[in-house]
Amino acid sequence: MDFKKITLIAILFILFFLGLLFFLKQNDSNELTKINLSPEEQMVSDRISPFGNGEGFWDEAISPFREDRTKPYLELLDDLKSGKINFVWEVWALRRKCKSDFTPDQCNATILAYIDAEYESPDREKVKDLFVSYFRYEEEYRKWEQPTELPFMELYEKIKSKRREILSDKADLIFGMEEAQVSFLEGTNNFLKQTTSVPAELRVKQFEEFKKKTYGNYYDSLVSREDKFDHYQMEMSLREKEFSNISDPKEKEKYLFKVESKYFGKEKAENLANERKKEAKLWESVSVYETKEKEFLKENPGLSSAEQEKKLKELRIQILGSEEEADAYLRRKNIEEAGK
Repeated sequence: MDFKKITLIAILFILFFLGLLFFLKQNDSNELTKINLSPEEQMVSDRISPFGNGEGFWDEAISPFREDRTKPYLELLDDLKSGKINFVWEVWALRRKCKSDFTPDQCNATILAYIDAEYESPDREKVKDLFVSYFRYEEEYRKWEQPTELPFMELYEKIKSKRREILSDKADLIFGMEEAQVSFLEGTNNFLKQTTSVPAELRVKQFEEFKKKTYGNYYDSLVSREDKFDHYQMEMSLREKEFSNISDPKEKEKYLFKVESKYFGKEKAENLANERKKEAKLWESVSVYETKEKEFLKENPGLSSAEQEKKLKELRIQILGSEEEADAYLRRKNIEEAGK
């Protein structure tokens, strides 16, 4: 994972985040209900409807409610603190189960009605308080006039302050994992730039320490959801300088095999090494063919296009090993030339 890929991930995350903020700021009358009641009062007043007796919705509800038993409040709290679940995404996934003609308030009320039906006191009140607090935050956020023309991280700091102004200590429960991820994205590029002269093994170790420190309590949950290939690419980017200084192809292969075995296991690493050998052999053959092609065309200028192509096809099959490989080479070449 090089600088460009890390930057791209950061940009995509920022665009996605800004898209969510934009959605929250919308005031379409078909989607947002303007009311004088407090959010909680409005939810209570709407609660009579929406799913009838709630069958279906309750059976299909997602975590932390999709298990055979509802999670006790303290267990739910631990899952939020560890990053096992992301509160905001749970809310939005639950909302996707609401009927399409529901107002946001009706959908919120249905979620609270579900909690009423599934929980006993005192957990019921504590779990509801989390949801009601988040619903109130959304309403307050939509009213907030954001500072304009600020760089993303400065704006994000303002947003974090606003969250704590509205939610107090609940802001960490609801947004803590997201904020840790943003901090990690912000800090990764800085880390890579500041450690370019650090030996590869130490750099890998320091990066993992930086990651643990930045993710905090969310480290285990976030890492468990990350793709192994992304981990591998990240480590290779940390080792890029050392790897590029290896001139012996055999030593390069040993180096790659060691890192790949760490992430994918020995068998998979062996398969990857074999694929690279095949690829290298193919490109050697391609280089030979292209040299022969130039020589043939230079020596046979009088042949018709059809005769030239017939002879070149025979030459491709002879050098590349099969008609399939010869056709694949020609397709790649045509695509490359079309893209120029």
